[in-house]
Amino acid sequence: MDTIKMGKRGTLVLPAKLRKQFGLEDGSLLVTEVKDGEIRLRPAFVYEQDPWSPEETAYFILINSMTKEEWDQNVPHVMELGIDPNTVKGLEPNHRDTLPTRVEWDARMVRAQEKRSA
Repeated sequence: MDTIKMGKRGTLVLPAKLRKQFGLEDGSLLVTEVKDGEIRLRPAFVYEQDPWSPEETAYFILINSMTKEEWDQNVPHVMELGIDPNTVKGLEPNHRDTLPTRVEWDARMVRAQEKRSA
């Protein structure tokens, strides 16, 4: 057990043997916890999410298209990824055909708003 002194603005210096034991270095993140009247520190493990593949990105771009017109606006972005929009896994080849036009979408939104207001 070591005793350490708190510095300005609450700064703590962990003994070198603890830093080495836990693989801590400049910029390492620690989690603080108060439990049973104690202040506890433990290393924080940060996992970076793997970036989406071009295929996953294409899927999310297209699946979030709400109208035919929006789909058409998004197709060039998908093609920039080198992906054929007609072959995106998870989407039916005729997915665009199942979408409403912008006019149809707006009419649905008006009807939904009228139902909420009634």
